[in-house]
Amino acid sequence: MFLLILITFFSAFLLFQIELIIAKLFLPQYGGSYLVWGACIVFFQGALLAGYVFAHTFLRRLGTNRYLVLHLGLLVISSMFFPLRDIHLSFSGVALPLVLDIFWRLTVTIGPVFFVLSTMSLVTQSWLGCCLLQGRDNPYVLYAYSNAGSFAGLLTYPFIFERYLTNTEQLQIWRVLYLVLFLCNMAAWLILKRETAPQEKNTPLPIEPVSAKQMGRWLCLGAAGVVMFLSVTTIITYEVAPVPLLWIAPLGIYLLAFIFNFKKNPWCPSWIVRYIGPIIGFQAIMYFLPKKHLLPIVIDVILYCVFLFLVCLYTQNQLIQSKPSSKERMTLFYVMISVGGFLGGIVTSWIIPIISNSLIEYLAGLFVVALMVPSQGVQKPWWQLCLWVLLGAWAFYVWPHWTSGYHLWSFVLLWVLVGMGFKGLASHGKGMAIFLAGIIVMTPFLESVWQNVHFIVKKRNYYGIYEIYDAKSGLRVLVHGTTLHGMECLRPDLRKIPLGYYSPISPIGTLLISDVFKAQRVGVVGLGTGALSMYSKLSCPVDYYELDGDVKKLALDYFWYLSSAPGEVHVILGDARLSLRQAPDGVYDLLVIDAFSGDAIPSHLVNKDVLKEYRQKLTPRGGVVFHITNRYLNLEPVLARIASDCGAYVAIKDVGDSGFNMRSIWCILVWDEERFLKLITKENWQPLDTTPEGQGRLWSDDYSSILPIINMNELVLSLHAFKPWAR
Repeated sequence: MFLLILITFFSAFLLFQIELIIAKLFLPQYGGSYLVWGACIVFFQGALLAGYVFAHTFLRRLGTNRYLVLHLGLLVISSMFFPLRDIHLSFSGVALPLVLDIFWRLTVTIGPVFFVLSTMSLVTQSWLGCCLLQGRDNPYVLYAYSNAGSFAGLLTYPFIFERYLTNTEQLQIWRVLYLVLFLCNMAAWLILKRETAPQEKNTPLPIEPVSAKQMGRWLCLGAAGVVMFLSVTTIITYEVAPVPLLWIAPLGIYLLAFIFNFKKNPWCPSWIVRYIGPIIGFQAIMYFLPKKHLLPIVIDVILYCVFLFLVCLYTQNQLIQSKPSSKERMTLFYVMISVGGFLGGIVTSWIIPIISNSLIEYLAGLFVVALMVPSQGVQKPWWQLCLWVLLGAWAFYVWPHWTSGYHLWSFVLLWVLVGMGFKGLASHGKGMAIFLAGIIVMTPFLESVWQNVHFIVKKRNYYGIYEIYDAKSGLRVLVHGTTLHGMECLRPDLRKIPLGYYSPISPIGTLLISDVFKAQRVGVVGLGTGALSMYSKLSCPVDYYELDGDVKKLALDYFWYLSSAPGEVHVILGDARLSLRQAPDGVYDLLVIDAFSGDAIPSHLVNKDVLKEYRQKLTPRGGVVFHITNRYLNLEPVLARIASDCGAYVAIKDVGDSGFNMRSIWCILVWDEERFLKLITKENWQPLDTTPEGQGRLWSDDYSSILPIINMNELVLSLHAFKPWAR
């Protein structure tokens, strides 16, 4: 039994680790596009499903004992691709579209070993079920150990493996651990052969019918959990607090819920099942509540995670309660859960972002959970249903009008009304699901009510949600998540003045106005509203490198900067790192790196390897300027360490709020001492200490970790300032 537990835990740990390692390894090769991570996720989900289907099919046809021989053979054969062979990211042949190319490279590198690892949980559970061992009557308990292994892989990666090891070192350790896993499988096969139940030996597993309704329930519950944790991840790391590593919390909660429900003595408090209606209602209101910015960010994140945990406990509890009565149908049970997870991931990651301008996948996940809530079978009067609908409508529509600021009793009233309304709706068959469907349809309207903003345009794609609106201060604003990415004055006589981070008194503004560089050509990574184009001249064109084509369209259609630029401006679409390789060497006097998604840092654009590529494109006396304004991350030590490695001079400038200027922090790297002295003496830039001590490990394509540079002061300060009992 111990060996089977060890194999199950270890295989899940390695499965999760290789997902994270290989995705990070691929990012720089493809320019770091979000589609790289999205494509990797879909591939992993598809490979996991394929492994489940394969194990289900051949365990049933061959029987467990004969399949185990095949299983050991697959472990050996798959290792011939990786880990015994190195991962080569450069392939010759016909160029493929991005997603297909990623799929192909994953298939021929880690695809085989990932496929075999994905079958491991089903194999060990079937193995236990046919052995004369204690616990054979409940092989599902091994699924708890599998999720525990995934959870361990999730937690240890950012805090240990990514923090202290390079990608190359991580792969080497993974190879060693895979060998250990293979030896454990061999030992278990040799030891447990004599423990096999006689009636199971070399006997194909019988097929028993399963109703379509039951399979549909397994599929929907599997999909609901995946949709919920993915959508909560998107919300709290994009709209609430773009703090890297927060994505760990929703996935960890999802895995913990599986562990608690599939362990030997399943744990899910009965009150969760009894009050699932109010719990779903509370989570639904959490979609809109942060848009009013009434609670500290920390409280919002905690509430999201608490309600997600309760909903995941419910869905996983419903799965374990509806598990097959016979072990022969166990593999089918897991296949349907995997199909649901795969479909949920596809819908959440790929489909909804192109059909909706809102994060409706969050509400859609709650809708699926609501559909799975059993009817109480008691006919209630129609007037009660109307009452519960009115209470819910009041909470979602009237309350945001009625409440303009934080008020304790206003919040108490909101939670009471939502709890009562959804408790009643849950008792009326599918009333709760129908009400949530109405909320989904009305989401764009309700969002404007809660935010009290009329959006000129709201555009969503795979890179996030862009919102443009006219503020009362007379400014047109572009927002991406919770981060302001540019603004423009609506007055015709002031439209040509760049504002915000790029105003004439900002560090980058004064640098472009001054004669320190006497630039004849400037390159800018990250378009935004195109404010820096106003610093172009007839003698100094500006080249923008922009990943997202929709940003170019928004800048042209809703802002004046690009069309009013005094000099020549070019917008080059595609990832900057890949596009810059096509530019001539020595062409730019200044490169401005201003590419961020929300407040997240694309590490492939801020490391020693990419800096070498930047320098090739600079004139001999040119420089690279990084926009490092960030609420949660401090890039100063990273850039100081990079400057030390490449022999550059480095300085920083921080200009605070003043009128239409927003506080911004910029860091510049130059290799010419004369220009560096001018920056210090004439432009008030402050030199940074470049001694390696205290600057942390050097970032490269092979290593980066944001853990040492996280600054959580803003989150902590928001809690200190919050007075929950204030009126």
